[in-house]
Amino acid sequence: FSAGDLMMVTVLRRLESTHLLDAFPDLLAYIARGEARPAYRQAFTDQLAVFEAASSATKPTADP
Repeated sequence: FSAGDLMMVTVLRRLESTHLLDAFPDLLAYIARGEARPAYRQAFTDQLAVFEAASSATKPTADP
């Protein structure tokens, strides 16, 4: 697996809820293999932390 594979898995995951990939079991297996990779899981966790930090930084706070 390369960085390109990890990026492609991210793109293909977006299609899972549409069921367009149901006709392509090899692609579903490719996604599953990519998601199982420690590097993918770490990258996903790291990216989620960035999004969560940005989200909490932009939330309005109550005026005292």
